[in-house]
Amino acid sequence: MSRRPLPVVDTEVEARLGEGWRTLPPEVVGVDVDRLITLRSPEDVAERRERLVQHLWKGAGLPTRRPELTRDVELADLEPLDAAGTDRLTLTMRHGVTATVYRVHPRHPVPGRFACFLAGHGNGRQPKYHQPQLQVMQTLLDRGYVVAGVDMPLQGWNAPFLEAPDGSRVEARSHEVFDGYETAGFSAATFFIEPVVALLNQAADEAPLSSVVTVGFSGGAWTTVLHAAVDPRVTLSVQVAGTWPFYLRPHPASHPNFGDWEQRRESMPELYAIAGYLDLYVLGAVGPGRRQLQVINRFDPSCFQGVGHRSYAQPVRDRAAALGGDWEVVDDPTHGLHQVSPYTVSLLAHELDQLHPAPPAV
Repeated sequence: MSRRPLPVVDTEVEARLGEGWRTLPPEVVGVDVDRLITLRSPEDVAERRERLVQHLWKGAGLPTRRPELTRDVELADLEPLDAAGTDRLTLTMRHGVTATVYRVHPRHPVPGRFACFLAGHGNGRQPKYHQPQLQVMQTLLDRGYVVAGVDMPLQGWNAPFLEAPDGSRVEARSHEVFDGYETAGFSAATFFIEPVVALLNQAADEAPLSSVVTVGFSGGAWTTVLHAAVDPRVTLSVQVAGTWPFYLRPHPASHPNFGDWEQRRESMPELYAIAGYLDLYVLGAVGPGRRQLQVINRFDPSCFQGVGHRSYAQPVRDRAAALGGDWEVVDDPTHGLHQVSPYTVSLLAHELDQLHPAPPAV
């Protein structure tokens, strides 16, 4: 088996940023993380997951629908991949919100392996974001996974339109618009995770799922966390530079990490009353053969930077392990960018090779 790659600190970035980036922030003082994790038994896990599903889909349960599938399409964005072909999958949701996903096939498929890369806010095709996305997707393709590229609602490959309450068509790329759609009869959080659920439904029709991997970056990491919490078909989920528990959100004072609309407690108070971030982490990791990695870019200029994660890393890992799961924080100090780094790509490759070790050479 391959050795796990070790991160090497970018000392130039560290020297430029100073001591504050390697010490615990004041926001962690007096926080009892163990009490914030409210899942204490397998029964708690099952009950909480069910409550989340019923809240999100208002009693209808996890969706069983499939997207509309168009096989063998051409897409310049994904041409650099060494792949056997591309499909387009389209899902129309409530209020006219559509998701357009592209699914790429490996040259040497292994039946039952399916993966998603969930991009962050804005245009995921910008070179600084798109190149790492291609590297993640190729890493999965090389190991026999069918891989879907998924953008956030209203952004990227998705049309930036939805229906206003009066039936008119509204163009809105910011998720702040969803504030008017979160009601007692509908949760706007489903705009983010229902496309992934539908993709897994489609994949399961084509072959029984044996390994499901989701990798989310930035805003897409938030989707990865919530989806893995409610859909136990996910076996490995990797969230990169995308979430933090609420008690750390005011840090640092010069650039608080309150997040986009969907990340904030006040946007969806009923959702976060059922499960805060620490409980969502545990839910995403618990179950037979399930594992979740949270990659923190220590020197990220955009969000969730520093070493505040040390205040919850071990308690969450311990609680997940006690409940039959596997959860881990990975500190990535190898760069000073908001990105999926080369180190993280190499770590993903290692994780996949641990899941599916190559047969011994004859």
